[in-house]
Amino acid sequence: MATFRVQYSAGFGHFTQNHKGFGPTIYIEEIVEFDNGKEYFDYLDFYKMYSKSDDTYFHISFLEERPLSEKEIAIRTQYRKMRDENCKKAKEEFMKNNELEVEYIPTHGD
Repeated sequence: MATFRVQYSAGFGHFTQNHKGFGPTIYIEEIVEFDNGKEYFDYLDFYKMYSKSDDTYFHISFLEERPLSEKEIAIRTQYRKMRDENCKKAKEEFMKNNELEVEYIPTHGD
């Protein structure tokens, strides 16, 4: 078993804010020691433990001075796909359940 140093950023923001360029309104950034009981860092385990269902932003930074293994890279790809879907869903839920000011309603498509 191994413990990994990881920094993560997470938050909830308005629908124009996501991990592809805009910062969230409510934001957390923290460095943690993470032990998932495995010999490799599992991005999915970490994401499931630290993310919230209304996060429209989530980013993991692996702080160890070593390259990721092939297994870690494959898991990171799965995590990014899950994160993107969950963040999109959270933004859609927010838009559906809140009145948006006219200036924030996109007119050009996305």
